[in-house]
Amino acid sequence: MNHEHWDEDRIEELLKNVPKIHDVRSKEEVFERLKRDGVFDEEPPKNSPIIKKKTKIMPWLIAACAALFAAVLIPSLTNNSMEEQAILNSEQDDSSGDQQEMETFALPNDMEEKENFAPMSTSDADIKTAVYPEQLEGNTLFKIGLASDEAESIPVTILIPNEKIVEDFGKDNPTQVELYNEYAPQLNEKLLGFNEYHPYVGEITESEGKVIHKLPNNHPYDEDAATYYATLTDTFSDYSEMEIVDENSEPVILEDIGEEYTLLTEKSKQHSYFKYVQNDGSEFLAPNFRETYSTVEEAMEALKVSTNDIYKSVILPNADYSVSVNHDVVIITFKNRLDLFEYNQVEAMQMIEAMLLTAAGFNKSVQFENIVQTEWEGFDFTKPLPIPVGPNELPYTVLENR
Repeated sequence: MNHEHWDEDRIEELLKNVPKIHDVRSKEEVFERLKRDGVFDEEPPKNSPIIKKKTKIMPWLIAACAALFAAVLIPSLTNNSMEEQAILNSEQDDSSGDQQEMETFALPNDMEEKENFAPMSTSDADIKTAVYPEQLEGNTLFKIGLASDEAESIPVTILIPNEKIVEDFGKDNPTQVELYNEYAPQLNEKLLGFNEYHPYVGEITESEGKVIHKLPNNHPYDEDAATYYATLTDTFSDYSEMEIVDENSEPVILEDIGEEYTLLTEKSKQHSYFKYVQNDGSEFLAPNFRETYSTVEEAMEALKVSTNDIYKSVILPNADYSVSVNHDVVIITFKNRLDLFEYNQVEAMQMIEAMLLTAAGFNKSVQFENIVQTEWEGFDFTKPLPIPVGPNELPYTVLENR
């Protein structure tokens, strides 16, 4: 603010604040003073010309008024000036603070800063959808395949607190069959946008590492054997073999499956993961109609292409890559330097996790090369990323909705 520019209202306000001057002398004192000064003489005294008297009196009066005005006005102006200067300084400080804050959160321009830059997100929500080994601390893993109208099975993972496990089973570490029989009836699939498919019709048991499903005579699984098999595979992926029998414990061979599918080999888990979108907009990562691959290189290359309208590729635009394998590590090298911050963060995470889940089917981890960021969303790209233990995490509360 420039203090030399005063408007008329401001000047008038200051003058009103000047104290009024009061003459406390009596009338007699004033009269005697005037007589001494010759004001009432018919002729001016020869030794005291009026002009001379004026010359002596006027400077004194002007000086006195000036001194009085200065004594009153200058402190007022000084105080106001100091107050306005303080306001100005405060505004400058605020402006400086805002500028400093803008500089603090400004995106870095050069690549070196960008590599280590982690912008503050508007939310602390974790955009990962898979479950990782560190999350098993204090929790038990429950996996199940959910059926929908279009997809054969969507594998989901639920972490159940160990305290709840002990409460429900009276022990730690129940088997997947025990978990299924306890919690599948509590899952409200329709509320999640899936078909009501669980629990299975009949009886689910286990023996010597083998899942046994005893079916009644009027079971519905001949009509949609592909969905039945897919959900079994996703639900009991920890087992190497399953057996389907009738009420007399005789083997049942379902149409479109055949006896050979009772063996859950490692190859049955070697899929590429794509994006599946429910009618309500919910998105999941899932195998593309259970298509399997002999090598992880083939599975990683398959991620690049959508072969139908149901399962969509999650590979980001302009994110082409090459694949190599070094022992138990799959090395994904992007051909162009990939800046994950240039993409929708959820879509970027879907690509990363689809690759991790695809490699997990081959019991391998993934090392990413040629990514701008060294750390992102809890991932450290300077080393192989952890192998996920399950896709599509759902909150434990979904078991309380039935």
